[in-house]
Amino acid sequence: MADEPHLRAAVPDLHSLLVEMISMVLGEESAPATPHVVPILPLAVSRLIVHDVTDDSYVGVEVRASSDLVATLAAGLLGVPDPAPDDMLDVIAELGNIAAGNIKTMLCGDGRLSLPSAELLRERSDDPVGSVRGTALVLGHVMELVVMPLTGATETLEQVRWPGGPAPGEPHFGHLVGR
Repeated sequence: MADEPHLRAAVPDLHSLLVEMISMVLGEESAPATPHVVPILPLAVSRLIVHDVTDDSYVGVEVRASSDLVATLAAGLLGVPDPAPDDMLDVIAELGNIAAGNIKTMLCGDGRLSLPSAELLRERSDDPVGSVRGTALVLGHVMELVVMPLTGATETLEQVRWPGGPAPGEPHFGHLVGR
């Protein structure tokens, strides 16, 4: 799943997926953006991991948008004029969850999806080599969907929360309830 040719072949689908997600979930019109346009800082970012259990490969999935755009979307979705940062994080996390679920379906036959994490960032970091991205313009802002191979990233994977599993650093008590 995570090899570069496989990811490169998915790029046209990333643009379509992002545009459709914005339309269906947010009820906003959008269009694919030019490939080199990025969201302005500060950013709201959602991160998830897709694990293809057939070949034991992993890809990271991020949805990124300017915090101004996410605040506007959160205000509309939640019906509040000035959403709190936690509300903004909930909105970008849910968008990431939807996008990553679609990526999982697109790229692997038998996979699992991590729980989302979200944060507000003041700086942009470089994407790993082999990453691919789709972009869309919505309400005059850029939103991007980035899929990146995670090879040799054991420290990243150790911090991931999986459904039914413990939070990083917490003991796993599944054996006590028959898991």
